[in-house]
Amino acid sequence: MKYLKGSVLVILLWYILAAAISGPVVPYPHRAAAHLMFSLVRGEMHLHVFYSLYRIIMGIAVALVFAVPAGMIAGRNRSFDQVISPMLYLLYPLPKIAFLPVFMVLLGIGDLSKIVLLAVIIFFPAAVTIRDGVRDISGKFAELAQAYHLTPAQVISSIILPGVLPRIFSSLRISLGISLSVLFISENYAASYGLGYNIMNYWIMANYIGMYGGIIMLSLLGLGLYIILDFLERLLVPWNRSS
Repeated sequence: MKYLKGSVLVILLWYILAAAISGPVVPYPHRAAAHLMFSLVRGEMHLHVFYSLYRIIMGIAVALVFAVPAGMIAGRNRSFDQVISPMLYLLYPLPKIAFLPVFMVLLGIGDLSKIVLLAVIIFFPAAVTIRDGVRDISGKFAELAQAYHLTPAQVISSIILPGVLPRIFSSLRISLGISLSVLFISENYAASYGLGYNIMNYWIMANYIGMYGGIIMLSLLGLGLYIILDFLERLLVPWNRSS
């Protein structure tokens, strides 16, 4: 219901703007939605959605594979933290889209360079929040682990990972919006499929109805990913009331 209310407000404002401008640059929402439905049924929109979704999911997966162990080790080992934290603080503020030409030279112009770019964007906030989450775990849990003679693997699975899971989901929410923006830009280079390519291709052809249809699809993709994150958090972190 909360998403429906927000969508109705956006559509209403869109209708007002389209009526005020009264030109092809801002078409009415129902025309863009109709074009989107036609593209999904008879066009190639489903392929653009698939490629964009594939890139963003792979970027998240690659980022977490490296961010989770790096953050956990940094949170428990001060020597490792003193090495990795300066690197994180140095590279975190840099606009990661600037690395796209570097990745394209090193990794090629295909999907790999785009996936690595997305993974780099997600890695930094995830690693920092996981490290801080490990530090915030109460020392009483360490005492309990010693009392019950838990193995290192049991400590990670039963204490550390449940303690940092809410932080992981929070970092993913923060970085997801930025990742979609960067995905849009990266798909304008050496790509034949993807929502970014689709939107800019329609813009070049001055097909504004198709362009807005692609924008709607990109926003729906982002909304769908946020809904999936909320669902996974409720499933995996039931003890977190904020979920």
